[in-house]
Amino acid sequence: MKNSIRSKLITLLLIATIIPFGLSIIASYFYTKNTVTKEFVNTNYDLLKRSGNDLLNYFNEIYGIPLSIYSNRPFLSVLENGATAYIEQNSAEIQRSLLGLYFSRREIEQLHLYLTKGKDDYTVYNAKVSSRGKLYNFNQIPTYRNLSFSRDSYYIQPTHPIQNYNNLSDFRIEPVKQVVSLHYFLNNVTSDQWLGFLSIDIELSRINEIFDRIYKKGEEHLFVVGDGNVVLYSSEKNLIGKKLETKWYKKISSDRSGETSFEWKGKDFSGVYVYDKIRSNHQQWTIIKSIPYKNLYHNSNQLLKITVTLGAISVLLVIILTIIVSFRFTRPIRILIRDMQRIEKGELAVSFDTLGNDEFGQLGKHFTSMVATLNDLYIKEYKLQIENKTNQLKVLQSQINPHFLYNALQSIGTLSLKNDGIKVYRLIMSLSKIMRYSMKNNEDFVTLKDELNHIKDYLSLQNERYDGRFVYNLEVDEGLNKVKMPKMILQPIVENFFKHGFEKQQKLGELNISIHRQQDNRLKIVIADNGEGASEEELEIINSSLSEGVLNTQESIGLKNISDRIQFYYGKKAEVKIESVKHENFVVTIIIPIEMTRGEVNHEGSTNR
Repeated sequence: MKNSIRSKLITLLLIATIIPFGLSIIASYFYTKNTVTKEFVNTNYDLLKRSGNDLLNYFNEIYGIPLSIYSNRPFLSVLENGATAYIEQNSAEIQRSLLGLYFSRREIEQLHLYLTKGKDDYTVYNAKVSSRGKLYNFNQIPTYRNLSFSRDSYYIQPTHPIQNYNNLSDFRIEPVKQVVSLHYFLNNVTSDQWLGFLSIDIELSRINEIFDRIYKKGEEHLFVVGDGNVVLYSSEKNLIGKKLETKWYKKISSDRSGETSFEWKGKDFSGVYVYDKIRSNHQQWTIIKSIPYKNLYHNSNQLLKITVTLGAISVLLVIILTIIVSFRFTRPIRILIRDMQRIEKGELAVSFDTLGNDEFGQLGKHFTSMVATLNDLYIKEYKLQIENKTNQLKVLQSQINPHFLYNALQSIGTLSLKNDGIKVYRLIMSLSKIMRYSMKNNEDFVTLKDELNHIKDYLSLQNERYDGRFVYNLEVDEGLNKVKMPKMILQPIVENFFKHGFEKQQKLGELNISIHRQQDNRLKIVIADNGEGASEEELEIINSSLSEGVLNTQESIGLKNISDRIQFYYGKKAEVKIESVKHENFVVTIIIPIEMTRGEVNHEGSTNR
């Protein structure tokens, strides 16, 4: 009921609990989301900054490689005087010194040395020093040309495919490796004599080690971009060595505000770009990390899930407690209302022992006392009337015949009706109908309607006896009421349910009677109950008693009589089947012809009587 106290109480308690709790979760989520997101961005920026410092330290180590040349006096002498003066001795010194430089770092992929004196050049690739070459025009290498004009100590060439200097190296690798080249301008510090150029090609494994660990592969992306917008490192390997010309990078490269992050929403990416710009003596690097929203809000979402889960559990507990409280609060009222309705129908009984120790309990005690008083008065008056009638019956007992007994029951029923004993009247009338139906000894066949009315009267009496501990259902096809059938076929089967299948069980008894017309123009009657049932051994005994004529059990006696009568009247045209599952059901199926009349009795089955 929408307007009941219970529904109003539940609604009020839920509103008072769920709404404040839900608002607190929402406020907590948004506050946590902003705080955690800001902290997450700052953490990633610090990570980029540390990685940038690692990159600068790494390049500072690479920058220091050629310094060992100036402490190697024999090799420096070769650079000053050229390689051709003492060719064998100088070639050996060049080979020894270049291999020393090559093996000083594992990531050095190739070395190239150009000597101004004599225009000789050498390369070291794959741990092998090339033969002496001649580079008559160093200007054909752009980086050397630029260094000769600028006289800077070194120049960093952005990431590019490894190149073959003066065709001295033997390249047989696929695909071509990407390298970063450092080109050094070699000169005598004291005399400022120009000695030549030294190029060192660095493969990217060490750089990859620095940056591979600071982003989630497959979810986030990282870019390290040098001068000329050339990509030194990228999580998208196909971009390494190429110019980065995306809109979001242009926004970063043109930024002068000092910001370190911004949000971006596009077709390919929606999230936050975090970046840091670092500068060495001759190069600026921009390190950029793209973080999608799902990663950015991961921690806050996890916290939200935990909060919502705990909140859901709390709300569920609140709902359960609310329902329990409301039910306990309103249950006594509902019990009192139900019992009042029963009293209105003439049932002077209450269905509770106590309603508690509170005010409802006191109300229940007074209500029980009132009903008991009314019931005592009603029973006293009713018993007095019954005793008077009983005495009258005893006096006339010797003169009573069955028809007089029926008329007397009807009179008693009329008197109880006058005294407002409606229920008593109904029961007496049901009993009188059963007796009258049983006393009609002059007819063996009755209509299906008469047989069903007899069953209904019987069940009505049993329902009073067992105080509503069972229910029954009748399902009958239309148009079968006038079908003729043997008298008293159904009642013994129904009675078996109460004798053997119902009294021992604790659950609600259920009896189902279904009557249908089959396609072969036979009547199928199924009587099924949910009683104790029979085991396989018991069922076998019952079936054998029906077929062999041996009476083994009380159930067999009743069923045997019914089976014999049906076989007597219909012969092989009729069937009686027994099915059962222990502790679940007991099913009796009777199939008889619809058109059979009393004058067509078949005696084929009389041998089983």
